[in-house]
Amino acid sequence: MNKELGQVSQSQLYMLFTQYLFTTMLGFRLTALVTEAGFSSWIPLLIGAICGLAITYVSFRVAIKRPTAFFATYGKYIVGKWLHYPLISIMIFTSLFSAAFVLRELQDFLVEVYLPETPDWAVTALISICIAYAVRSGVHAIFRCAQGIFFLTILGMLMIPVFVVRDMNFQMTIAFFQHIQQDKLGTASYLVTALFGEMSFTLFLFPYFSHPQKSFKSLGWAVITSLFIILTSLISTLLVFGPHLTSELIYPELELIRFIRAGSFLENLDPVLIAVWLTSLFIKISLFLFISVIALTHSFSLQDHKPFALSMTAIMVGLSLFMARSKMELAHLTNHGMVSLLLVAEVIPVLYFVVDWTRTALTKR
Repeated sequence: MNKELGQVSQSQLYMLFTQYLFTTMLGFRLTALVTEAGFSSWIPLLIGAICGLAITYVSFRVAIKRPTAFFATYGKYIVGKWLHYPLISIMIFTSLFSAAFVLRELQDFLVEVYLPETPDWAVTALISICIAYAVRSGVHAIFRCAQGIFFLTILGMLMIPVFVVRDMNFQMTIAFFQHIQQDKLGTASYLVTALFGEMSFTLFLFPYFSHPQKSFKSLGWAVITSLFIILTSLISTLLVFGPHLTSELIYPELELIRFIRAGSFLENLDPVLIAVWLTSLFIKISLFLFISVIALTHSFSLQDHKPFALSMTAIMVGLSLFMARSKMELAHLTNHGMVSLLLVAEVIPVLYFVVDWTRTALTKR
């Protein structure tokens, strides 16, 4: 594990989190966002991104004071053991549960769209074997995987609006500024903030970064790039389907791809979409699981994370299979618990920052 310290470059950090942010939003959160905000979805998207980046900045300020030490190890010296271990347990569980949640969404997508006769447990088990191997291989392997598919992912997502531009109803563009649902912007912003605030979990990874002082700048550019891609697809989807139909679609981005007219040489883009989603979501799940494993490892003052990789993967699989009995329950869990749990875990570093800042100020006096 020590060989990986300082091996993750800032470009790799930028590439991973760019994919990390827009893949989940376009794959599984677009319907919820449009249902809440309609044509004004771009407003909570911007608000949520700014709020999530603010949460991440506080986390960055905590980590940059001790960039070569792991948060799970030194956190107890800031707030005390009696408070640190319960708080770190919440963050470990949230990271593990988030990995299981994304795994469940990926499983439902594959079973519903492409493998309708396949048992859920078989799909989850096969994906989890690959995830467990990636986590055992270390954080550098996860970031290099993201670097390898970055340009293919970006190119694939940006090409989709180009091939549906002739089917867009540009007369609806005025609705983006006139049909603003102010009463629902708060709920939609809350949802987006939880997604972008997940970058605060980089707090656990700082010793792996080269030039960690530049990490927030890399994450900021990742937010800007992902916002551009999300807005491009969001606007294209609304101009083709409208907000009412989009809110009824389970996978709007998939339907947008299938809407490409016959005769285009990229008519059948389903395999490209699957390759992008599978790999990008695989990376996101692996990173979530690795964070929970590495946090648990350092909480017990151990050096090697590999003994926990298989056991934590097994717990993730169990959570994924039994957290909900149907897609309706999973959607209910998203809106009634999952988002709040994420935000609670994301703002925990704020407490460490306040305590650390207060102690530093008192010491100077």
